[in-house]
Amino acid sequence: MSTLRQGDMARPYRLEGLRVANSCFFLAADANYFPYACLAARRILDVSGDATPGFILHVGARDTDMRVADRLLKNSLRIMDVSALFAQAGHTFRPSNVGTFVRLFADQLPQFTDYDRIAHVDCDVLFNRDIGDLVGQTLNAPLLAAHDDYMYFRPGYRQKLSMQPGAPYFNAGIIVFNMPLVREQGLLHRARDVAVAGQMNDQNALNIVFEGKWQTMHPNWNLMSNDTKEFRFAQAYARHFAGGKPWGSQVDVEPEALAVWRGLARDTPWLQPFVQRIPFERGVMRRFARRFDGIMGMLPNKDRYRRRARYDGSKVHKMYAEHALAGAMAVQFPEVLGGFA
Repeated sequence: MSTLRQGDMARPYRLEGLRVANSCFFLAADANYFPYACLAARRILDVSGDATPGFILHVGARDTDMRVADRLLKNSLRIMDVSALFAQAGHTFRPSNVGTFVRLFADQLPQFTDYDRIAHVDCDVLFNRDIGDLVGQTLNAPLLAAHDDYMYFRPGYRQKLSMQPGAPYFNAGIIVFNMPLVREQGLLHRARDVAVAGQMNDQNALNIVFEGKWQTMHPNWNLMSNDTKEFRFAQAYARHFAGGKPWGSQVDVEPEALAVWRGLARDTPWLQPFVQRIPFERGVMRRFARRFDGIMGMLPNKDRYRRRARYDGSKVHKMYAEHALAGAMAVQFPEVLGGFA
């Protein structure tokens, strides 16, 4: 398996001596996503040191997959069935992949009580850098999170979610909870209530509850393709396949990233979904269609296309990298600051 060495990537943070000792990370999954969580966790272990404990929280993983996980992960992290936690909580969430709601219970697990920093990682993420560098950053807000480029083009979410004018929106695929503040302010308890009351997904609930309470994460820690080739696997500290999945459509999944997934799955029964479908990267037609965003944006009610046509991904990436370096809170009206409003 080909991996990137830490020295191959520019580091935006000087973290020596700043590691948070009582920190951990976790992935969460239902039975169907459990194999992918195990592979993503294996990657984190491969590129990280031993200082950051890890967990996989699952809801009803199959016994056959559990045996594979035990062999793949070799007791390097703790695997826990949290089905009982959901049952005891008595919440009725919106029908979806129940694993996505597990992150809303990070304050309820006794195993997490002693941790001040807890990183949550989605199952469709490949790390290229030590996760200790992520949780070890200076953090003065309840949450460290990354903006989601996709929502920049659909600012109607603010009205839909009753957020303030100009409120930014983060992608929750990779986030770091500052647990003393989260516990003190009861933020995850509120997020669970909001998710249930509004029958909404967990990411929307988190954005509502943590509005004005999150700090900007360097975009390389949650690098998404956004239908372009501006952002590549090789530059990512953590590459998030938020669109086409490497085990699904494979759209916008770089061949070198697919090769890493195959390497992780090689000696498991989970290899087949990662076989490359065509001998080049999928998504060519989608990227070609983006060239016509300017024309589409001239039509009524096509504001999304007009914003995309004005969007400069490199400029926005640099902007948020600078905000992360400064330890800045999430900015208001990011589409205005980025020049594509």
